[in-house]
Amino acid sequence: MYWFISAFLVASAIFFLAPEKISLEANNAKIKRHLPVSLLILPLIVLGWLVIDTVANGTNYATVAAFGFVTTACLIALPKLHKFIMPSALLTAVALIIMVFMRMN
Repeated sequence: MYWFISAFLVASAIFFLAPEKISLEANNAKIKRHLPVSLLILPLIVLGWLVIDTVANGTNYATVAAFGFVTTACLIALPKLHKFIMPSALLTAVALIIMVFMRMN
């Protein structure tokens, strides 16, 4: 649970502290042709590990949230699939909210 909070804090700090000029330069730079596929290697390895863990130990809302995080990373890597980022993020957010409510009870 603490890693969710720390990831949110780190992402917020990067969002607020990153200079705008860097993000504009990144948008204008051309991406190499093989780069999106190479960006998928780590998320696909983690997704495979999550599938094996889920089959072995069963599922819960933490597993659904982890799938959502990894799926969002895969969708970000492929520009053609950017339209599915918001549904994946919504699934992750719902799983996290349910997880928090289950911890409170």
